[in-house]
Amino acid sequence: MKLLVYLLILLNVVFFLWESGFRHDPSDTAQALALPSDAEPIVLANEAIPSAEEPPEPSDAGPTAPDLPVPAEPPPPAAEPPPALPSPPAEPTCFRLGPLATREQATALLDLIKTHVEQAGIEARPGEVPDGWWVLFPKADNLDAARANRRELAKKGVRDMWVFEKGPLQGAISLGLYNTREQAEAGQRQFADKNVVTDVVPRLVRGRVYWVKIPWRRPALELEEIIQVLNTQDPELKIGSPIPCE
Repeated sequence: MKLLVYLLILLNVVFFLWESGFRHDPSDTAQALALPSDAEPIVLANEAIPSAEEPPEPSDAGPTAPDLPVPAEPPPPAAEPPPALPSPPAEPTCFRLGPLATREQATALLDLIKTHVEQAGIEARPGEVPDGWWVLFPKADNLDAARANRRELAKKGVRDMWVFEKGPLQGAISLGLYNTREQAEAGQRQFADKNVVTDVVPRLVRGRVYWVKIPWRRPALELEEIIQVLNTQDPELKIGSPIPCE
C-alpha cells in the first residue's frame, strides 16, 4: 500500500516537471529576454566615455583658469649698424700771418714769403696794435702787495715808477713806457743791473692791423716748415704760426 502511495507521488513530481519545463516553448524564453531596440546599452563605469555635451565633473583642486592663447615671442631686434666714424676735418685752403702794426712791416713780410709761395697778399683788419712798450715789474696778487713791491724797488734806487690800481695790468708796476721795443729792451737791461726782474709788454690800442694772406692748397705742415726756415735764417723776424682764414 505504501509503495503505491510513493509511486503516485513520484508520478506527480515527474508530471509537474514536465509541464513546467520540458514542455515550455524555447521561443518564448528568447522573446522574453530580447531587449527593445531603443534601450540604452549598459556600460561599465570604468568603460564610460564622457559625452561632449556633458560638463566635466568638478575637481577637488578648485576652479581652473581657462586656457589662454600663448602669445608668440617677438622677433629679436635687428642689430644696429655701428656708428659712422667722423670724417677728418678738411685742410684749410687759406692762412694768414700777423698781425703787423704797419703796412710797411706787412709789405716786407710779403716780399719774403713770395720767395717760397706762389700767391700772397696784404689784408687790413680792425684789431689791437702796439702803441709803445712797457717795462713792467710783475703783477702782485693784490694792491697791498703791489705797494709793498714799490717800497722794495725804492730801496734798490728805482725812482720813476707807479702802480696800476685798475684795469688788466692791476697790481703791476710800470718802470717806463718806450716808443719801440728796442728802446724798452735797452731800459730793461738797466733794471737787470739792479737785480730787478722786469717784463717788456706792448701797450695795445684799438686800430688797424695788417695780415699777409696766403691761399694754400698743400698740407698746412709744409707752410709751417717754410715759416720755421725763415725764422731760422733771420731770428729778428719772429714770424708767428700761420692762422687759418675765417
